[in-house]
Amino acid sequence: MYRVLRNSRIPLFLHRKSNHVFTMWQHLVLLTIRQYEGKSYRMFVEWLVEAHYFRLFLGLSRIPHFTTLQKFAGRISNTLLEKIISSFIVISGTKHIFVGIDSTGFKMTHASQYYTERTAARRKYTKLSIGADVLQQIICSIKIRRAPTRHDNMDFRPIITRIAEILPLSVVTADKGYDSEDNHFLIRDGLHALSIIPARYEHVPIWRTHGMYRKQMKRGYSKMLYNQRNKDETIMSVIKRLFGEYISSRLVKTQNRELSFRCIAYNMHRLTNIVIFVMISTWPSIS
Repeated sequence: MYRVLRNSRIPLFLHRKSNHVFTMWQHLVLLTIRQYEGKSYRMFVEWLVEAHYFRLFLGLSRIPHFTTLQKFAGRISNTLLEKIISSFIVISGTKHIFVGIDSTGFKMTHASQYYTERTAARRKYTKLSIGADVLQQIICSIKIRRAPTRHDNMDFRPIITRIAEILPLSVVTADKGYDSEDNHFLIRDGLHALSIIPARYEHVPIWRTHGMYRKQMKRGYSKMLYNQRNKDETIMSVIKRLFGEYISSRLVKTQNRELSFRCIAYNMHRLTNIVIFVMISTWPSIS
């Protein structure tokens, strides 16, 4: 995690006049580990009391109060968190990103489905859209918004543009929900990559389909490349299994931070697994 923060050029302190008791790096690691533990701020601080070796590793001079972590989570900017998320794919060593885009919802209440149906309560959830490198299964960029609102297609351009600023793109895949001639034009003519986004309304003949690239999708595309998009759903499934599908924060700002830290925690989990796999595969065999 420290290597990622160093690569992101995250400063140790937000301001030179801060009290310098805890560094930003320590706060960021603590909030990331909190997602792994799935604890509230109070319970996580109590857990830190027992985690002696973890405190030694971080170099904590004392255990922070739970409100210290809360205030830091509300104070840190989305731009800084996005920079951290995008640094994982750079560290992985890939040269071109094979992008898959998808979205999922996180519930903002623990009320059961039976209760919401009986009381006719409106189901509230937060929509997380991710752009990930499906070959490494590492999240490169995210977009968070309240749902239900407008169509997911509104998040396509900002996510793709942000990923293209990290590394060159090779292929971009998405499901029919992102079908748009403008999206194809952005990827192929603007970013010089291959786009595979199936066209909606399969019953409409090719001659009545609008757009050169959408007609090309109707004529055929590589199923093998398109099926790589399924790894986006794997990423969503892993995040929900590891960290849960509920958001515990109350405020919109802190809800966004919580999802951002879950993506950071997932990337850290995935990058660790990749490193362990490489170490095992290159370990000399004993004959």
